[in-house]
Amino acid sequence: MPFTDQIIRYGSLSVVGLGKNTGKTECLRYVMERLNQMQKVTAVTSVGIDGEGVDRVTATPKPEIFLEKGMYFTTVASYYTSKRFRAEICEVLPYTTVLGKMVTARALEKGKMILAGPSDTSLLQNWVREMPQKYPVDVCLVDGAISRLSPASPAVTESMILAVGAAYSLNMKTLAERTRFIFDTVHLPVAGGSLRKKLENITRGIRGITAKGEITDPGVESALLPAQVREVLEKCENRIYVPGAVSNALLKTLAGGKEAGKTELYIRDFSRIFAEPRVFYSFLREGGRIFQLFSTRLLAVCVNPVSPQGYNLNSVELVDRIQREVDIPVYDIKKMEG
Repeated sequence: MPFTDQIIRYGSLSVVGLGKNTGKTECLRYVMERLNQMQKVTAVTSVGIDGEGVDRVTATPKPEIFLEKGMYFTTVASYYTSKRFRAEICEVLPYTTVLGKMVTARALEKGKMILAGPSDTSLLQNWVREMPQKYPVDVCLVDGAISRLSPASPAVTESMILAVGAAYSLNMKTLAERTRFIFDTVHLPVAGGSLRKKLENITRGIRGITAKGEITDPGVESALLPAQVREVLEKCENRIYVPGAVSNALLKTLAGGKEAGKTELYIRDFSRIFAEPRVFYSFLREGGRIFQLFSTRLLAVCVNPVSPQGYNLNSVELVDRIQREVDIPVYDIKKMEG
């Protein structure tokens, strides 16, 4: 894979999908194989449950995950004990998920593994930061959960790959437009260094930003309702910081303001945007601007032209259609393997 060198440089990667069965696990397997061929030591975990042979919802076959000798992995203890290859436990983690205790281990030979790691963003962040400190790990890999982009937040990993597939939509135009939306949110401009330092430790409540860059507190905890947004604008002029979710209501209210063209919205990162694409772009067309405190690197888009129901999109056309929308490489992993 041409961007493997970039993965090594960033040291951590999330693979996330637009939806279920979009090719995320296949992409992760490909990355793992290539890094192993380069003799790089990887550590891998999953936000959901990954590596099962059959999908629990669709009852269709799923690509299984095979670990190579020397790889580190984190999963729940019950899955670890059911493995059929030799491995050594390095650590029993001090917290418990809904599936039970988790362990970090090292594979002593190649084997199939079901992964189910921490689903909490802060725990994932700790895992990515601590693995290279504790063990000789070159790259940390995180398998994201269905329709969740938070594992790709800059708070967790330095880079990401987006998996797009026919399971999300059989309409190429829809797939291309949705991919472009993710691409555009990931590439929102980054706030200036001095302002970023003032805001980065504020994780709750809304803040105003004066023309001189001073931070003010309007006393409003949430910006989910239009009335709350209007109250913030009345007290904070046209520059506000929202550390939580960026909703349709927030962007619609900002776009409908008298000075929408002068409005600057500051958010933590792209994964906080839950507004619909049409609302997002409407705000930008009105002249509004969105800045993020932290950014990640979207290295590539991987497509899966086959849906679980057996429908097939033309791989070449799908890759070309999406490639025209984004300024990063677009691949069909299966074609590359062939």
